Amino acid sequence: MVLRRKEQNGTGMAFGSGYTRGAISLTQRSIDALRPLETAYRVTDQRCIGLAVRVAPSGIKTWDLAYRISGAGKTRRLSLGRVCDVNLEKARERANELTSAARTGRDLIADEEEKRAAAAARLSIEALIDLYVKRRVTGRLRTAKEIESRLRRALLPIMRRFAGDIRRRDLRELFDHCADEGLQREAERRRQTVGAMFRWALSQDIIEIDPTAGLKAYDPGTPRDRVLGAEEIKVLQRLPRIGIPVAPGDTERVVELKRAIDRRAEKVVGRFDPDDDPEDGENREERPPHDACATMRWDGNRL
Repeated sequence: MVLRRKEQNGTGMAFGSGYTRGAISLTQRSIDALRPLETAYRVTDQRCIGLAVRVAPSGIKTWDLAYRISGAGKTRRLSLGRVCDVNLEKARERANELTSAARTGRDLIADEEEKRAAAAARLSIEALIDLYVKRRVTGRLRTAKEIESRLRRALLPIMRRFAGDIRRRDLRELFDHCADEGLQREAERRRQTVGAMFRWALSQDIIEIDPTAGLKAYDPGTPRDRVLGAEEIKVLQRLPRIGIPVAPGDTERVVELKRAIDRRAEKVVGRFDPDDDPEDGENREERPPHDACATMRWDGNRL
């Protein structure tokens, strides 16, 4: 009844958040003087358009802001928090920020929500490691635990940063620090392991660039004389069976290399059984050829 009588007398307006009383120049003292009634009510601030103090029947006082977004035909109403948590100066500052953007047609609240959603969708380095290990390493590589451990050691200082924000200089500093301690080989292992992860992330559209591209090698190791391709290995595996002539004295070397390739390939794919007889040609022929690489010396004509 009180609400209707005041509306008819033109002394106030009714809103979903309560009855709106006349505007005053809010001060901390005037806010403290507001007392709760049977129904919620609002007291607007003369110095900040759209800002008001809402007083609930329980006595809780909150900041209430209402404004219209120019050109969008859209009205925003939101709470800026409790009066006991947000002082008058901060409430006016936030209200002016939102209403100023609204006068230019910007919905600052929507913009901020989009930024938060985009940030939530981005992966931190720690989350990227978890995802990479789960999807690419575990169950595929026998060194899964070693790879995960090396990734966490190498990237520990930047674990909480977003993977998409990492640049080559960030990683160079980490690897250089490791190399400066005399751990050249470990620095190179970290470069290779981290590089594999970032290349995978790039292929999955998780990041836009590979920050490891262009990083120098720290310890290239001993260069190999010759690396056979998959097709060359398949031909080599068939040499003892199809009767291709080889130079005297080399037959034993070819056969031994074939056995080594078979055993290494089986270890890589997890099929090697040390109890198997490596001399058992029948079992060997039944197994499919493996895609592996072998290193050997090549002088142009002879193995």
